[in-house]
Amino acid sequence: MREVEGAVVVRPRGEVDMSTAPGLREELDRLISGGARRVVVDLAEVTFLDSTGLAVFVGVWQRLRNEGGSFALAAAPAHVASPMRLTGLDRSLNLRETVEDALAER
Repeated sequence: MREVEGAVVVRPRGEVDMSTAPGLREELDRLISGGARRVVVDLAEVTFLDSTGLAVFVGVWQRLRNEGGSFALAAAPAHVASPMRLTGLDRSLNLRETVEDALAER
């Protein structure tokens, strides 16, 4: 985790699935409870993302939206981005090509 331009950037690594997603959810919830209102998840090093991981991102997006914050996913490898694009979640979850693109949006 790092702070950049008023946003918290989180960079999970490896698989985001039913065994790792709960820990990621806890970390994101902790950051939001601690005052983070702009969250960007850098997916560059995610090798696999299942529906449990997607559910974490949807939940965080909804929470931030309800609390006046913003959420974005960035730098997803093609095999991670493809399911999001097929379901339309790329638009809801604000999927951007790079972290810089996500940070540029306010």
